[in-house]
Amino acid sequence: MFITSVIAFIIGIYAEALNAFPLTSIIVLLSVFICLSGFLLKKKHQVALPFILVSFMLIGALRIGIVGAYLQPVDINDDETIYEGLVIEASPAVKTVRISQPSGPAGIRAIYRTAENIGINDRVKIFGRLKELALTYNNPHAISWKWIKRLEGTSCEIRGITVSVTKGNNYIEAWRNRLREKIEGSRSKHADIIKALTIGDATGIDEPTRTLFLRTGTSHILAISGSHMGIVTAFFFFFARIFFRMSPVLKYRGDDRRFAALLSIPFAFMFMVTAGSSIPTIRAAIMITVYMLSLYFERGRNIMNTIALSALIILIIYPHSIFMPAFQLTFASVSFIILFTEKIYPMIAAKNRAVKWLLSSILITLSAMLGTLPVVLYHFHGINPLSFIHNLISVPLMCMLAMPLSLAGAILPYGEYLLRLSGEVLSLAVAVLKHLDFGYIYPVVRPSLFETVLYFALTISLLFINRRYVKISLICLLLPLTVVYSAFLYGQRFLNSGLCLNIIDVGLGESILIEAPKGMRILVDGGGSYRGQYDTGRSVLTPVLLAKKIRTIDYVINTHPHGDHIGGLFYIVKNFDVKHFVTGKYYINEGMFLDIINILRIKGVPVERWEAGDHFTFNSMHIEVLSPDRETTIENPNNASLVLRIAYGKRSFLLTGDIGSEVEHKLVFSGIVTKTDVLKVPHHGSKYSSSEHFLYTVRPDMAVISVGNGIKGLPSNEALGRYKRLSIPVLRTDINGFIRICTDGEKVRCNTTLNSR
Repeated sequence: MFITSVIAFIIGIYAEALNAFPLTSIIVLLSVFICLSGFLLKKKHQVALPFILVSFMLIGALRIGIVGAYLQPVDINDDETIYEGLVIEASPAVKTVRISQPSGPAGIRAIYRTAENIGINDRVKIFGRLKELALTYNNPHAISWKWIKRLEGTSCEIRGITVSVTKGNNYIEAWRNRLREKIEGSRSKHADIIKALTIGDATGIDEPTRTLFLRTGTSHILAISGSHMGIVTAFFFFFARIFFRMSPVLKYRGDDRRFAALLSIPFAFMFMVTAGSSIPTIRAAIMITVYMLSLYFERGRNIMNTIALSALIILIIYPHSIFMPAFQLTFASVSFIILFTEKIYPMIAAKNRAVKWLLSSILITLSAMLGTLPVVLYHFHGINPLSFIHNLISVPLMCMLAMPLSLAGAILPYGEYLLRLSGEVLSLAVAVLKHLDFGYIYPVVRPSLFETVLYFALTISLLFINRRYVKISLICLLLPLTVVYSAFLYGQRFLNSGLCLNIIDVGLGESILIEAPKGMRILVDGGGSYRGQYDTGRSVLTPVLLAKKIRTIDYVINTHPHGDHIGGLFYIVKNFDVKHFVTGKYYINEGMFLDIINILRIKGVPVERWEAGDHFTFNSMHIEVLSPDRETTIENPNNASLVLRIAYGKRSFLLTGDIGSEVEHKLVFSGIVTKTDVLKVPHHGSKYSSSEHFLYTVRPDMAVISVGNGIKGLPSNEALGRYKRLSIPVLRTDINGFIRICTDGEKVRCNTTLNSR
């Protein structure tokens, strides 16, 4: 009952976070359901159970709703001024400041991005501007970072420079800095990994090492979490129990275990503050504390209730944690380890202790892998089926040996020798991982929430298959549901007879996914940025493609090689199965373009060059290339953009790249362009495109603009005014987010992901 109530609490958080129901309505409903639950419990009526569950769900909704209710509206302007505040959270790259001056935004929490040595409780003065948190792309199947920060209670960002820092009486940060300096001065191998294992500072770990841990399924070791906290606490619990067993009275009564558990709690919190008191470490400390208290009060046998209580406490304090991968991975792995151990461990009949330990270790790692599988696929898009082998080697070496040596070496006087020994152990572990760097599968399709719930239901049902009602549910409900859903997915992909254009929100750039009949998939451009600091292909396109179960792309088309159109394509052609790559008639001496061509040659992907007059038919969908023609030069890459007319049945779409008005006039005067149903607005709504003559000739029923922050004047008021004068409705990715337009050849339907986060 308690576990079910916690699940209801989580559902309430999830529902309120996604839909933002009015708090007044939640409070009124909660009051009614609590009264009804109390009345029914007093009468001992069984109907009280659903009322109790709904009450827990409403409490969860209320908890997450309170965060948004207390977010103060801020008058944001472009004026530069000095902001004073107290640092309340700190990581190596980002600080959270509670502003005290000026009086207008006083009391709000704001992000300040800096790598300076600024710790918790330090007072800072920053000269700069207060801005709304940077907009994140609004696409389905992705969680907005800005939205998550709002759930934490942070909605603004200070952009500027540090004027002064007044160190607070923060003995914890001073302690961590001393440990950091000792590690860095010890001349140990892999000092950056040692810092990650001891003080939670993983910023110095180089990208090849991070990639190695990711590919081998051991990246969790680099982030201090519940496993690290559990190992440290178990270490102190072991010695505390030996100490208390020296008392015959305590040993006889069995209180040695209880008091050892109680004494271990302070050490868990000491490790938490040493590791930086980040939210994941605080969550781990809460979880360990609840478990140790359950041992003290002799409730250790009800381990699943203990885990549920830990989750409830954490979510009451940090309700947004339910959306964080660290929280999901921790509780999924722990829950599956407990379930599998209780069911399967008694079946291990080996008498040899070493063999039994090995088999139980394999059982634990496999159960953790099965429990976290959908979470890993959703957030990280890849998996290594052999990670249980890698973890069997890495966890003992790095967590059970290197981490205690590192902690002891950093804390104890003259501990440099222990730090160096820890470095040698880490060298061995890294060398083994390099030799075992195989088996990684990437990318893998992402599961939806329904698919995740179905997976857990099937797995747990198989675990409890000996129970009659579980067997009936599995045979009569879960297996038929799985078959029907699989058939639905197959039919939706390969038997589909419609055409859909998905205009993906990539900010100031452009990327369009075409879902053509019979499962054909075409990606037109890949977004990106001129500075190249953000990989749109990895962070935006990949989640969308994998959520749509797309690992193979039939055609990748680059209209022209500017960074906001080609930037994300390198990652796509490198990691996805691309059948054909299409570009305009010219090869361009641009770095990103040449890198893509090189990858395509290595992978053996054919490169096609389309030009005006080319026609293609794919499963009743017709593509006609309108531009560039043979006379077009490459002096202006925008005007050399591929212009495509896509026709399906009676409906058509016109994709125009970044052409300007001169190309528009050329298309009009040549008679190539005619009436179209949907127009992709040229050049992000530039005033030098979307000429009135062109729009009058095309006469679209709808226009869509792919646009975002980055260049002032896009979209331009002049261009938008021309669409308005001709009564052409315009959808914009910066306002409407992801835009999906579908047709069956007769009617056109449009859906958008509203920018509500």
